[in-house]
Amino acid sequence: MKKILLVLLLAAVMVVVCHAAQPPKMEYIKVGTGGNLTFKLKKAEIGSVLQIFAKYIGCNIVAGDDVSGEVTFSFNNVKPREGLEAILRAKGYDWFQEGETLVVTAKNTVRTYSLEYANAAEVRDALSFLAESGDSISVNTSYNALIVKASTKNISRIEKAIRDLDTPPMQVMVEARMIEVNYGDGGSIGLDVKYTNPKNANDVAQTKGFAGRPTDTGAMGMYTQVLSGNYEGYLSALLAKTNYNLVAAPRIATINHKPASILIGSKIGYRTAVITTTGTVYQVNFLTTGTNLEITPHVGSEGFIRMKIYPKVSEGTVVQDLPTENVTETNSEVLVKDGQTVVIGGLTKSAETQTDYGIPFLMDIPIIGGIFRKSTIINEKRELLVFITPHILTPEYLTKISNESKLIIDREKREGAGFIH
Repeated sequence: MKKILLVLLLAAVMVVVCHAAQPPKMEYIKVGTGGNLTFKLKKAEIGSVLQIFAKYIGCNIVAGDDVSGEVTFSFNNVKPREGLEAILRAKGYDWFQEGETLVVTAKNTVRTYSLEYANAAEVRDALSFLAESGDSISVNTSYNALIVKASTKNISRIEKAIRDLDTPPMQVMVEARMIEVNYGDGGSIGLDVKYTNPKNANDVAQTKGFAGRPTDTGAMGMYTQVLSGNYEGYLSALLAKTNYNLVAAPRIATINHKPASILIGSKIGYRTAVITTTGTVYQVNFLTTGTNLEITPHVGSEGFIRMKIYPKVSEGTVVQDLPTENVTETNSEVLVKDGQTVVIGGLTKSAETQTDYGIPFLMDIPIIGGIFRKSTIINEKRELLVFITPHILTPEYLTKISNESKLIIDREKREGAGFIH
C-alpha cells in the first residue's frame, strides 16, 4: 500500500514539474524582414514571455519578484523591443537598461526610512531634485521618517542619498567670555593685541578669505579679531591693567551648521491694545534687552571652523506702554582653527555718574544747600569684549571637559559654595 502511494505521489510531482516547465503556447510565430516578429500568445505567463523576447532582442532580461501574471497579445510585423515595451506599458511595469541587461520592475515601489540623526523634513527638501515625474517623498514627523514612492531604478538612488545624509552630525562646543572693561574718565578704548604668531594668524584667516587683523565691521566701531598665541596670557595681562567685570562665561554646545544663542539680559513687559469687532483686547508683549550672542559654526574637512557671529547689545525703556530700544549690533564671519579664539570689541557705551559730597544736612537744604555741597561728574567709558573659542567635540575633548567639571565640583564642595548658574 505504501509503495502504491509513493508511486502516485511521484507521478503527481512529475506532472506538476512538466506542466510548470512547459513554454507558453504560441498559436504561431514568424520572423520577418529586419528581425520583426509576427506572433500571438494567449494567457501566457509574463516570465515566459520575457524569455521569448530576450532571445529575439539579444539581451538578458531580469524581472523583479513583483512582476507576475498572464498576458494575451497579438503582434504583426513589430520590432522585438517595441513589442516588449508595449506589453510592459500595458501591464503597468517599469524597465531600465543596465549594460547588457534589461531590468523589469513594478511601476512604483513604496518604502519607509526611519532616520536616526538627520531631520526628515530637511532631508526631504535636499532630495527634491532626485524625484522624477510620478515620484513622491513625504515626511512622518511623529517618527522622523521618510515615505518614498518611486520607480525601482530611482528609489535606489534616493536610498543611497538618504544613507549619506543620515549620519551623526559633528558637534561644536562654544566657550564665550563676556567681559565689561571700564576705562574710566578718558583713556583709549579698544583691543591692543600683541601677535605672538602673526604669520599663523594670517595663514588661517586671509588665505581663506577672512581678515586676520582687527576688522572694523562698520557698526558703531565694532571689530572682530582672530587671536593667536597665548590667549590666556594676553587676557590675564589685559584684566590686570583695567577695571573689569566678568559679565558671563557660558559654555554651550550646538550641532554643526545650527545656531547657538546666549542671552544675558531682561524682558520688560508692556501692554498693547487690539481692537476687534467685539471690543478691545489687551495683550502683553516683552522687550528683550541686554547682551545677546548668536553663533553658527560650520566645520570644514581640515578642522577649520567658520563661524557666523551676531552680537547684539541693547538697552530699553517702556514709558506709557511705548517701548524704546537702543541697539548696538553687527554680523561678522571668521575662520579659525579648532580651539583658536576670536574676540569681538567695540561694543561701547558711556555712563555719566554724579557724586555729591559736603556738610551733612546743610547740603540738603533747598536753595542754599548748594553753598555747602560740591558735585563731581565722572564720565565712564565701558567696552564689552566677547571672547569666543570653538572646540570640535571629539572624544578627547569630551574627556577633558568631563575631568574639568569633576575638579570644579570637588572644589565647590570643599569651599562650601553653591553653583552659579
